[in-house]
Amino acid sequence: MASSWEERVALFARPPGVVAEIDDPLTWGLDLEEETVTGDARPGDPTSQRFLRAYRTFAGEVLELETLAVPCPEDMVEDLVRAAASSALAAPLHDVPHTAHAAPEPTEGFEAYRSAIRAVVEAVDEVPLEAGTFVVDGVEAPCARVVVRGVTAVYVAVAGRAVVVAGSADLTARVDVVLRPVRSVLHQDD
Repeated sequence: MASSWEERVALFARPPGVVAEIDDPLTWGLDLEEETVTGDARPGDPTSQRFLRAYRTFAGEVLELETLAVPCPEDMVEDLVRAAASSALAAPLHDVPHTAHAAPEPTEGFEAYRSAIRAVVEAVDEVPLEAGTFVVDGVEAPCARVVVRGVTAVYVAVAGRAVVVAGSADLTARVDVVLRPVRSVLHQDD
């Protein structure tokens, strides 16, 4: 049974009680487009509880920060980073209208869409996973990263949480990612 929104937020409010966000997003031309808490009752899956903040630049680029309630085991990190990179690359494809559900057989447009999605996944799978550092709260932390076709996806474990950042490689390298208490993010007046 899925938990309520309040229960999912309460999970992130527990110590350390922080989630990732962009410090002063307007500096980078970013507007907060979405703030979502997702989760289910899969206790063994650290990716099942996520706090997402999606930003969009004035030029239409998307930058997403996902905070996981707990860091992932090392054997899950590569799949998580590659999935984030694939999603970031595929996002513009989802805006292209196709009529896959309008006909009993796949249409030419749907086949082109599926082919494009397969090409994205293959491109991401071809690039090596890099080890490096990523700055969170002004401090460099070890990270895993994939860079492909101008998109970066980064995984970093910090402050008892895991943060996944995905978006334009240029923007991802420049923004200031900070951890702030979940209450101040959700309720700005607190």
